[in-house]
Amino acid sequence: MRMPITVGTILVIASLSGCDMFAGPSADIPDAELRKKWRECKTISNPSRTKVLACENYERECARRKGKGNIACY
Repeated sequence: MRMPITVGTILVIASLSGCDMFAGPSADIPDAELRKKWRECKTISNPSRTKVLACENYERECARRKGKGNIACY
């Protein structure tokens, strides 16, 4: 027996098809700003847990861009 496609299913598929599900908030940061935040993270000696998470996101985004040939942080 075939299951009918509901309107909700169609809306979910349509909304997810246009977005990059794996890009974080730092994917929208311009190169210069990302570089500045990445360098700032390198100088912090005792960061808060929130700052550690933010710095990990910046590092991940720098690595992602480097993989695409953009060496914004290096």
